[in-house]
Amino acid sequence: MKVFIEKQNKKVKFVFEGTGTALIKKLKYNSEEVLVIKNGELVSLDEKLTNKDTIKIISIISGG
Repeated sequence: MKVFIEKQNKKVKFVFEGTGTALIKKLKYNSEEVLVIKNGELVSLDEKLTNKDTIKIISIISGG
């Protein structure tokens, strides 16, 4: 699986199959602070991800 982590401007590649939630936990991010983009489309955290997918982890920015 190819993963681009926007916050770190970093690309990583590893073997993973599971949900968006499991990927976020593996990468040690808070699921309330990021969005998962699978093959160019925003997906829910319970979406199944496979090794064939290209994933982007995008940080949510909020202001006050």
